[in-house]
Amino acid sequence: MTEASTDIATQQAVSRQTETTFRRDFELGRELPKQLKPLDGIAANFYWSWQPEGTALFRDLDPTLWDVCEQNPRLFLKKVSGLRLYQRAADTPYVERIEGFNAKFQHYLASSSRRTNSEQRTTNIAYFCAEYGVHNSLPNYSGGLGILAGDHLKSASDMDLPLTAIGLLYRFGYFRQDIRHDGWQEESYNDIFEGELAVTPVFDVNGERVTVSVHIRGREVVAQAWLASVGRISLYLLDTNVPQNSEVDRLITGHLYGGDTETRIVQEKVLGIGGVRLLRKLGISLTVFHLNEGHAAFSTLELAKEYLESNPDASFAGAVEHVRKQCVFTTHTPVSAGNDSFPPSQIDECFSDEYIASLKLTNNEFLALGRSNLADDTEFFGMTPLAIRMCRSANGVSAKHGEVSRGLWLKMFPDLADPGAVPITSVTNGVHAPTWVAPVFQTIYEQNIGENWHEIVRNDETWQTAIELMADEHIWNAHRTLKSLLIAFIRERTRAKETGSVNTINERKYPRPVLARHIDHWLCSPRGSLQALGSSVF
Repeated sequence: MTEASTDIATQQAVSRQTETTFRRDFELGRELPKQLKPLDGIAANFYWSWQPEGTALFRDLDPTLWDVCEQNPRLFLKKVSGLRLYQRAADTPYVERIEGFNAKFQHYLASSSRRTNSEQRTTNIAYFCAEYGVHNSLPNYSGGLGILAGDHLKSASDMDLPLTAIGLLYRFGYFRQDIRHDGWQEESYNDIFEGELAVTPVFDVNGERVTVSVHIRGREVVAQAWLASVGRISLYLLDTNVPQNSEVDRLITGHLYGGDTETRIVQEKVLGIGGVRLLRKLGISLTVFHLNEGHAAFSTLELAKEYLESNPDASFAGAVEHVRKQCVFTTHTPVSAGNDSFPPSQIDECFSDEYIASLKLTNNEFLALGRSNLADDTEFFGMTPLAIRMCRSANGVSAKHGEVSRGLWLKMFPDLADPGAVPITSVTNGVHAPTWVAPVFQTIYEQNIGENWHEIVRNDETWQTAIELMADEHIWNAHRTLKSLLIAFIRERTRAKETGSVNTINERKYPRPVLARHIDHWLCSPRGSLQALGSSVF
C-alpha cells in the first residue's frame, strides 16, 4: 500500500468513527418552561454575546455549568438540570429580566431600516473570509483574521449595513493549545456537533437543504449551507461533510488551516467559487464583493465566468473590467511567505480544462493571473496577486502595513519605480467596542453618556469630551475591580500568589522573549525590595 493510500484509509477510518455522532438531530433538545422559552431564541443569535445583560441571563441560570459549557448557550440549555430550570421559572425577577432583554433583542432586529428602505436593499455587500471569530462558542477561527472578521460582522449589524457573510464550517475547527509542565505545546482537536452550535441548516422554498457543487479533483463535490445569525447579519457557512461526497472530500472542511497545500487549495475553491454559487442560489442581490484576505480570491474567477456566460461575445478582459467594478480586497499578511501560493501542477489538477476554457483563457494565461512576474512560468500561483488584479481596490490594515504591502507587491507593477504609486491603500483595523469593553466600564459609560456610548466612541473629539466628565474615582475603581478579577483568574490557573497591590506589567501583543527574561530577572532579583515592586503577565 502506498503512502497516499494509507493516508486515505486513515481519513476514511476517522470519518466513519465520527459519523455516528457528527450529525445530531437539530430537533433534539429540551423543552424549556414557558417562562424561559425566550432563551431559545436568544441563544440562536449571537446578539447576546455583546450585551452584558444577555450573557448574565445564561450565567445566572447556573454559573458553574455556564463555565463548564464554555459560554455556549445552545449546549448549556441542553445540559442545565430540569430542577434548576423550574426553580428559575418561578423566580419572577429573573423571568422579568428575560422578558426585558428579549424585548430589547426583538426591537433591535425589527428596527433595521433595510426592511423598509428599497434603495438600501439594492446595495448589498458580500463579505468573504476563511474564518470568523464571532464568539468562542463557534470555534471557527484561529487568530487575528477571524477576530477581525467577527468584529466586522458585529459592527455591520450595529450600523445596519446591508452585508451578507460567507465562510466555511470546519468539522474539527482549529486546534486547542495546551502547555505541558515542561513548557511544550500540545495540540488537540474536538469534534464539532452542529446541534450544539448556534447554527441552523438552510432550506429552500421546497423544504430541501440548500447545497452547491464545485468541481474538484475531477469530480463534483457537494457543500451544504448553514446559517449563523450575528445580530442583523447572516453568516452562511459551507460544509462538505455530506453523504453524497467521498470520504476524502467530506474532510475538505475538516480543519481550519489544516493539512497541506492541496487541502488549502480545495478549501479555498469551495469558499470562493462555492460561496458565489451559494449567494446566487439564495437569490441575494449584490453590488460589492469584499475579499477579506486572499483565501477567497477564486470568487473573482467565478464572477468572470458568470459574466462571460451571460455575454458570450465578451472577452476575458471585458469580464475582468466588469468584475473589478464589484470587488474590493483587504490583505493582512506583510510577508510573502504568509500569502497562499500553489504550484502550477496543483492548479492544473484543481481546475478543469472546461473551467479554464469557459474563461476564454489558455492554461498559461490562467496561471499568469496568480503570478507576480507574468514572464516566469515556474512561479507559483498566488492568491494575493490574483486578488489584486481582479479587484478595483486593495488595502492593508494599517498605515504602516499599507506601506509595507506597496513595497512587497511593487514587483507586480514593472512600469512603476516608486512603491508609493502601487495601488494599495490602508484602512486601519478597528474593534467592535461592545464586545471588548468590560461590563463594569460599559455601566460607567451608560450612566455618564447613555446607551449609545459605542456610537460616540467613533468620534475622537466627542469621546474625549465625554470621558472628561466622568469621575476619576469611578474609572479607577473599575480598573481595580478588573485587576482583582485578573489576579483571581491567574491564581486559579497557576496557583500563583499574586496580589492586587503590586504593579503588573502586561506584554500582550507579540511579546518579546528577551524583554520578558529581563523583566522577570529584575522582578526576581535577590535585592529583595524589587520583588515587591511588581509582576509580569504574558
